[in-house]
Amino acid sequence: MTTANQSLPDTDYDLTQEQIDAYRRDGFIQLNDVITGPDLQELRDSVARAVESESGGQIDPNRKRGGYEEIFIQKVNLWQRHPDVKRFVMCRRFANLAARLSGRSIRVWHDQALFKEPRTGAKTPWHQDTHYWPHQQKDDQLTIWIALKDATIHNGCMSFIPGTHKIKTIEPINLANPQDIFQLAPQFKGIKPKTCELKAGSVTFHNGLTFHYAGPNKSDGMREAFAILYIPDGTTYSGTAHCVTDPLLPGLKVGDKLDGDMFPLVSDV
Repeated sequence: MTTANQSLPDTDYDLTQEQIDAYRRDGFIQLNDVITGPDLQELRDSVARAVESESGGQIDPNRKRGGYEEIFIQKVNLWQRHPDVKRFVMCRRFANLAARLSGRSIRVWHDQALFKEPRTGAKTPWHQDTHYWPHQQKDDQLTIWIALKDATIHNGCMSFIPGTHKIKTIEPINLANPQDIFQLAPQFKGIKPKTCELKAGSVTFHNGLTFHYAGPNKSDGMREAFAILYIPDGTTYSGTAHCVTDPLLPGLKVGDKLDGDMFPLVSDV
């Protein structure tokens, strides 16, 4: 319950045991209206301003693009450079949901804006997240994916394959030249993916090992999403190169804990 002196991000979202069980069974869950009203508008405006400022102003749709920009405009760790974004990355509502769903005390790994451009934003191939990250433990990382505007099949909403978070040994998918995941994991062939269309302010959470996909943006408007990625407290560094740890933490050694100011503890439930 929000009091007169509390904003929505400082309060808990009602979460049932059935929803927690569903997340742990399927590896993902959709939660509706997690952030609403003026708070949603403030989050959307803050992220959009940050993306625009870090893109050098208005984004030129005719510019030459390579790598990830064929799929989406991605800006990582906005919270470290934009105080208005930091407020939401550190907020109780998102962090406590992550902790309650995973059953772990959690730290921020990083945030990222994920904007698919109108008509040109390509599909995001089926993949698991965790294999790209420099973590020795690969079980309980999770991501909140927040729709800043309505996310639909037409503009590139998220889809998930239930139960795939139980697969831990598949090689990382090459997003530029993706493998057929059903050849890599034939046991999941025939399982129907779940597509999650979201109203602005609704979210999905997914385990870092859950296979997920986002279609192309075929609409005339930008598909705007913001993600916060969490790791369990106690996660240690594997030594794999990654833009979040290299070269920002040059002294980091294999086995070191990912903690401190770079990876703040945001929920200890």
